[in-house]
Amino acid sequence: MASLDIIRKRGFRVWYERQLIETHAWLVTCFLGIIATASGVEIFGQHTAASRSTGVLLIFGGIAAGLVSWHRYRSMLDIAELLGQRAVCPACNAYGKFRVLDSGPTPLPEGSDPDIDDLGRDVWFRAQCKKCAHEWIV
Repeated sequence: MASLDIIRKRGFRVWYERQLIETHAWLVTCFLGIIATASGVEIFGQHTAASRSTGVLLIFGGIAAGLVSWHRYRSMLDIAELLGQRAVCPACNAYGKFRVLDSGPTPLPEGSDPDIDDLGRDVWFRAQCKKCAHEWIV
């Protein structure tokens, strides 16, 4: 997983910040899709055949872009927030200061939270705190 490699190399905080920036870029794309859809409806209201076909293309293109980008925004944000909540060491409460020891596909190892599995992603990993060396499942 590319995200896990970034967390290993650059750290969780850098990954989390970039994840939030990328998710909000998808949100902006969703808004642009909404604007394209509204523009297509406006253009479709004109009386020429060329403007109507342009309007239909804008409507369908805007709807497609809006739906795809909204889905991508929600799924990426859900994963970032879920991992962000679990990035706190249970022993010393250090946020985002850990090493990735192990990761793997679902099913999750015993003692982990099934909420991650419900997202349908292979995003779990075993972390070790850099401050107190405590291990937990993120």
